Amino acid sequence: MPEYIIETKNLTKKYGTQKSVASLNIHVQKGRIYGLLGRNGAGKTTTMKMLLGLTAPTSGEIKIWGKSLHGNEKKILPRIGSLIESPGFYPNLTGTENLRIFAALRGVPNNHAIEDALNLVGLPYKDKKLFSQYSLGMKQRLAIALAVMHDPELLILDEPINGLDPIGIAEVRSFIRQLCDERGKTVLISSHILSEISLLADDIGIIDHGALLEEESLVRLEQKSNKHIHFTLSNTAQAARILELQFQENWFSILDDHNLQVHNLAIPVERMVTAFVENGLEVSEAHTCEESLEDYFKRITGGEGIA
Repeated sequence: MPEYIIETKNLTKKYGTQKSVASLNIHVQKGRIYGLLGRNGAGKTTTMKMLLGLTAPTSGEIKIWGKSLHGNEKKILPRIGSLIESPGFYPNLTGTENLRIFAALRGVPNNHAIEDALNLVGLPYKDKKLFSQYSLGMKQRLAIALAVMHDPELLILDEPINGLDPIGIAEVRSFIRQLCDERGKTVLISSHILSEISLLADDIGIIDHGALLEEESLVRLEQKSNKHIHFTLSNTAQAARILELQFQENWFSILDDHNLQVHNLAIPVERMVTAFVENGLEVSEAHTCEESLEDYFKRITGGEGIA
């Protein structure tokens, strides 16, 4: 059984009658990068704010390290580093001076914590450059340095690559991957940039209009999105029973009464067609399909693509 650092159960947030987050069940495994992917306004930031105790859920449960967040905030939250909105850094101070202020406010012991955090994100310690002179990439790296300054076990990062140029994106991506692979951190990262999440995350949750539509490892998601066998036949419920009983296969998707997709390409198409026909089904179409992650996202959200 995988060890879940974050686990939510029917997590819901309402604003009036509108659901910003609807019955969300996410599972973030230890030592992995989980990408929460969705368009702007899909509910990603609200979810992260609930995980950090910044806004209270309307209903549902949050467990972090197996314990309910509610009532255990003082034990759990100090073990988390976060970047939700850009911190209010002072433009007329250097990066080091800014971190010193935050360290003092947060009670972080200054035994090399600031220097280590800056080294970790590739920024100089005691540099003369003011924050106002930083590039967007440097500003974002300083924000991440602030998030990791107290050496947290879990990082929750909301759109950390938003607004960066390609070089800045590559820098931040490389740094986050390094935190996971070399430092053993668990990372929950949100983004609306599909191409970047696919380069970074181990696991992906797709959220749309506050609801989690899919939660898979990237490998499995790519298998599902890239290739499948599409069947058009007379009864998908019966076809599903044949797949389960005759082929011991349950990796398929029923689209409607007449369309079904089989994601395991190891089973020969002709064998499945023969089995369907022998059991009285009419098969009008059977073909192998390929689609990109972008196509897959469009299909399961029933809408437009994502950047």
